[in-house]
Amino acid sequence: MIAKKICSFFTIVAWVAPIWAQTNSTQVLERFRGKMEESPAAEMHFTLSGVDANGTSITSFEGVVYRQGADYAMLNPLLEVYVLGNTKWLYMAEINEAIVMNHDPTSLDFVENPLALFSAQLSKAYKVSGNPVLLKMGGQEVTEISLTPTDKNAPYRFVVLRIKSQTYSPHSIKYDAKDGSWFEAVITNWVPKTSLFPQERFTFPQKDHPGVYVTDMR
Repeated sequence: MIAKKICSFFTIVAWVAPIWAQTNSTQVLERFRGKMEESPAAEMHFTLSGVDANGTSITSFEGVVYRQGADYAMLNPLLEVYVLGNTKWLYMAEINEAIVMNHDPTSLDFVENPLALFSAQLSKAYKVSGNPVLLKMGGQEVTEISLTPTDKNAPYRFVVLRIKSQTYSPHSIKYDAKDGSWFEAVITNWVPKTSLFPQERFTFPQKDHPGVYVTDMR
């Protein structure tokens, strides 16, 4: 379950207009999606932390995400995720085990498809707060947008997206689960790419993990 929650944190991208000119969260998200489409690919470095319902730290690590269209790969010490087309691989290095499953790129569930944040159909599955909230975090002005799932069975209560107000560069994204835990990814570097990654970037390198145990759930 933790692995699935973590997957929802590599949905951050940046865009280049002064966010204070926007007054509606839906407008900000539309701009966000439009700017994301201007770059065919992107690389994101982040630090992720998680806390359980008792306030005890349950995870903390650094990672990197590569995104290209609907395909993505996330690499960190706990979990590696590779999505190419309709196939998803999850690799757990600690036990040298991989799970391969079907991936639905049209899904609007953040847990199953983190890139749903950029879908034009997002409003069908999430309620967006009417206006962005301006905050001061670490000496920076940050704009916060909250997304609440309309599905009452969703495992999370809301997702909070924060963006640096003056530059539109990403600041962080926070996932608040119904069990009282939360996970937050702080973006340390976001690099839009003008050229495409090789397809191998989104394919699990099975040959690099001799003896890996693979469970095919397709």
